[in-house]
Amino acid sequence: MVSEIDKLVKSLQKDYGSLRIANSENEKFEFISTGIRSLDLALGGGVVWGVVVENIGLSQSGKTTIMQKLLANAQKEYDVVGIWIDREKSWYSDRAEQLGIDTKKVIVVDPTDTPSIIQVESLIKDIISSLDKETYKFIAIDSISAFCDPLALDKTDMGQRAKELHRFFRKIIPIIDSKTIINVSNHITFKPGILFGNPKTTSGGESVRYYSTFRIEFTELRNIIDETKGGRKIGNWIKATIIKTRRGPNNRSIVFPHYFDEGILYNGGYTRTLVDNNYIQPKNKSEFALFKQHTVKYKDKQLSEFDLENKLDEFPELLFDKWPDWYNDNSGDK
Repeated sequence: MVSEIDKLVKSLQKDYGSLRIANSENEKFEFISTGIRSLDLALGGGVVWGVVVENIGLSQSGKTTIMQKLLANAQKEYDVVGIWIDREKSWYSDRAEQLGIDTKKVIVVDPTDTPSIIQVESLIKDIISSLDKETYKFIAIDSISAFCDPLALDKTDMGQRAKELHRFFRKIIPIIDSKTIINVSNHITFKPGILFGNPKTTSGGESVRYYSTFRIEFTELRNIIDETKGGRKIGNWIKATIIKTRRGPNNRSIVFPHYFDEGILYNGGYTRTLVDNNYIQPKNKSEFALFKQHTVKYKDKQLSEFDLENKLDEFPELLFDKWPDWYNDNSGDK
């Protein structure tokens, strides 16, 4: 039977070059870090090349910052050409450089050059065909929600938007190779007149979800206030939920701080992941959950969650290279 399959595959490879036997090669994934330790663990190492990543959330939930951190981390590990399709005028080079991006290797596409998803399709095809196959290509669309129907520029037709996005991804998915990644941000909106059930949806409905390998929702939980600066708001606590991944369990959630000046720290929120999974205990569970109190207890020591994240090298037993095997739906049960 095995020999017959081998012969069949070899004969069909003349017409279908990518055909192969499933166990004929070991899959080796190349990862891009999200820039957040807990999120990397929840995703099984980060996001991988050769896929579509969808980042969804309301305004100010950190979608653009996350995509820029992904680009910065991709540049650190690989020789990457970045293409930023800036539909929302969200690109600022000084901010990008602050996040670690080498702006000399990024092509920014203004909204006037890509008024509709049809122009983006042509642009991506031209980029992929023009660059060397060995070149890593990081394509970001910020955001998929900001495109307009070229036949009806003065109105929004959600059905037409979904149809356009389905067509776009059906055309683009086959040409995404193992050295290309497409990151899109998508806004959460609300269905009008919904009294029962979930009123939330995204631009284009469920269309992008079908084609994405990773779908991550970002939710703003609470403001971060600096009492030493007159109660000034300096950031937000953000919750990231992996709604979809084809590489592990869905619905894993982590929480991290997003600072306006510093951005997102790699170990930010890692203490809360340890608390959620019962590795360490907060001094006051209810206040810790409400971000009103930040003291945790570990090895007869009491320290703030931020101090612990800055001193993780002193506690190597708390550093994991993969999500704990006993993890189950963020329940914290061992």
